[in-house]
Parts: sequence; structure tokens; C-alpha cells
Amino acid sequence: MTKPTKPCGACGSSDWWQRPDGGWRCGRCHPKPNSEEGGLAPEKAHSLEVLTLRGRVILGNKKLNDAWEQIKGIADDKEQWAAAMDRWRQASEKLSLLCSELKARGYEDCLYRDDQGRKTVSCLGQGGIGCRVCPSKIPYWEQELMALPGPRVKQTEHGVEQAKFLKKLGGRAAD
Repeated sequence: MTKPTKPCGACGSSDWWQRPDGGWRCGRCHPKPNSEEGGLAPEKAHSLEVLTLRGRVILGNKKLNDAWEQIKGIADDKEQWAAAMDRWRQASEKLSLLCSELKARGYEDCLYRDDQGRKTVSCLGQGGIGCRVCPSKIPYWEQELMALPGPRVKQTEHGVEQAKFLKKLGGRAAD
């Protein structure tokens, strides 16, 4: 197989690497595994300081999600709810700053990727809430959202007739 000449359709990167079977993978969406150590390629390795900061951001996401669940439980007490929301917003802003620092230190990937480059947690599937902050350049949440099944809509007689008409219009009158 020849190396792709167009950028990746998901992230726009032109950083391709060849798999052992001859196929090509985007180096940003799917970092090349380091075959000797089983981890990320050397250019994707991060310092202990960056990994510690990443851990803080992951913990912050979890704490904000847990706090949100508690806040939903006090919705009937307006005063208590307003105070809790104020604290939650302040914590959210602090977490956003930590995430910005993480990006500034060169970490621009999903927080929940293992050393083989696979996502271990869904962006949208953390108790139905999802990540509050994410340093990733790749909009994984958007990809997950678009992959969700659409609503089940009952076809009316008009819809069936319209579909037949459109098929005939496109030159596929076999139905």
C-alpha cells in the first residue's frame, strides 16, 4: 500500500505510520506503539511532572462529575443549590486552568488512553456526563456523539411514498 497523500479525515494530521500488515495509520489519532517497550513512541513520552498533572485533571473530572450528581439531588432547595453551583463553577474554572497548563506542557491527547494508544473511557460515557475538560486536539467526543444511534422514527405512509419517489428520481426504480 502507498502512503496516504491526504490528511487524516478525523484530525487533519499528515503524520502517517505503516502498520506491520502494510496498512497506514494516523500518527495523531493512533500513536505508533514502541515495539521494544510496548509503550508510546519516544516522541509521545511525557515527563513525570506532566503525567502527575494529567492525573490531577483526571481526578478533577471525576470530582466535578460526582459533585454534579450531588447538586442534582438538592435542586429543591434554591439557596443551597445556588451556593453549590457557585462552588462547582469555581472548581470547574480551576480545572480548566489545569487543563490549559497540561496543554501548554505538550500533552494534547485524550486523558484516558492506555500505553497502546487505545481509549479506555468513552468521552460521553462517564455516568452520562462525560469529561468536563479535555486537552485533546482530536474531538473524540464529537466522533462518539455522531456514532450514537439516531431516534427510532415510525415511517408513515407519506414517508414510504416519498422514499419510493426519491428512489425513482435517482434512477433506481427497481423497487
